[in-house]
Amino acid sequence: MKKRKLKPFVKVSMLVVILLVCAISLGVLLNNRAQTVSLIDDNFTYVNDYIFDSYYPVINQDEKIIRPYNAENISIYKNFYEKDDSEEEQRNSIIYHEGIYMQNSGVDYKSDEEFDVMASLSGTVTNVTEDTLLGKTVEIRNSTELIVLYQSLKEVAVKKGDTITQGQIIGKSGTCTLNSEIKNGLHFEMYKNGSVINPEKYYDKSVKDLKEN
Repeated sequence: MKKRKLKPFVKVSMLVVILLVCAISLGVLLNNRAQTVSLIDDNFTYVNDYIFDSYYPVINQDEKIIRPYNAENISIYKNFYEKDDSEEEQRNSIIYHEGIYMQNSGVDYKSDEEFDVMASLSGTVTNVTEDTLLGKTVEIRNSTELIVLYQSLKEVAVKKGDTITQGQIIGKSGTCTLNSEIKNGLHFEMYKNGSVINPEKYYDKSVKDLKEN
């Protein structure tokens, strides 16, 4: 049988149709992407950038926040800076480094001996980093609203992506450049909806209580 050849104008018409289908498909994808981006509140800030469609296990809402250690003879070296605190309390929540005074965004704990650092809540390790100023840091996302940072660690016993249970050992106390005079310390920060909060006010409170406050 003799094969029929397509005329030039037919080939051009088919090419135009294919291009139109591709353009429409691309337009739908871009429109969906724009709608997804528009759902993200620009004022909602995390400690780090997160992939919003990532899955994080929902923790028990009745789980109560515990201190990130269970050793004895641990004291507070630097308090969390509160604007309504007394002048004396604020002096103890200021960090001085290389001529710069900084308001402490967490609580610094210290001890004469090395101690285990434990997870205050169950969650997922979202980052493990090491910084010349802050030392080794473990970041755990405990829920959509709550993120906890454990800094100044000497050793880290977890990795990014690990699922952590409350009370699990995540590292050892250590030191960092900001508080180099502390040999066995922990800088502990807690973030609720992207805003830093004072951990000392939330120990023994449940995740549900934290959401309501």
